Amino acid sequence: MHVGLLWGAVILYGLGMALVFPAALRGRPSLSRAALIVLGAGLLFHAAGIAVLAAQTRHFPVTDLRSALSFFAFLITLTFFLAYLRYRIHLLGIFMLPLAFLLTLIAALEPGRTLLSPAFRGSWLIVHIGCVLLGYAGFSLTAVAAVMYLIQENELKSKKPRALYYRLPSLEVCDELYHRSLLFGFVLLTIGIVSGFVWASRMWQGPWELDPKILAALVTWLVYLFLLSARLSGYLRGRRSAYMALLGFAVMMVTFVGISFLSGFHGYFPNLGAAH
Repeated sequence: MHVGLLWGAVILYGLGMALVFPAALRGRPSLSRAALIVLGAGLLFHAAGIAVLAAQTRHFPVTDLRSALSFFAFLITLTFFLAYLRYRIHLLGIFMLPLAFLLTLIAALEPGRTLLSPAFRGSWLIVHIGCVLLGYAGFSLTAVAAVMYLIQENELKSKKPRALYYRLPSLEVCDELYHRSLLFGFVLLTIGIVSGFVWASRMWQGPWELDPKILAALVTWLVYLFLLSARLSGYLRGRRSAYMALLGFAVMMVTFVGISFLSGFHGYFPNLGAAH
């Protein structure tokens, strides 16, 4: 049933993109009611699939790579909805929905094996995984805001702005979305890392602090700490800040997916670890 609901979400996300893309590219002021209804239905199917998995496993529904990608995709779609309702930027769909669709499709194609170890239960682990993935969703929006900023700045500098100039939000709106999502992501990632350390210190034996995933997560946190501090101090603004956000997103994705296959404690292999 969990997989069937995921496939329902995949189909609805695909149909939603088919409705969003033409409206966004033609410069319509807002998304159609049909597009929002279809995407909202996809989000509900996705939420139901996650809830069914949680009921089946009786713990937080992130136990392997594909369930982690599924939950991350759900958060990206939810972030898109919240950002659209606040800013009415329909071009957000072009940047965010394809990633959510792809990650959900990967999760639906071949669900991973569920880890039923008691070690993967508990409130600290729920806070850890939930906050880290929420932080990653926030940073995804930061990266999208950075891309829109770079495109809009380039259009402003050109002598003949293209139609895209009139469809993107202003630099001020891009910067506001960038800053708020960055702050949100950093706070949640910080809570996630701290709660992860508390949980690991209680559950793991040995030099777990040197695990590649933990070290990579700390590098990701340091990158975003530098970015946030540099923005607040005025050291990084505009184009340089946008490029730094894209670098941070790349580091984040390597930490989220790539390093996981090198980790002994956090790896996506049976009886070893959960998503981080």
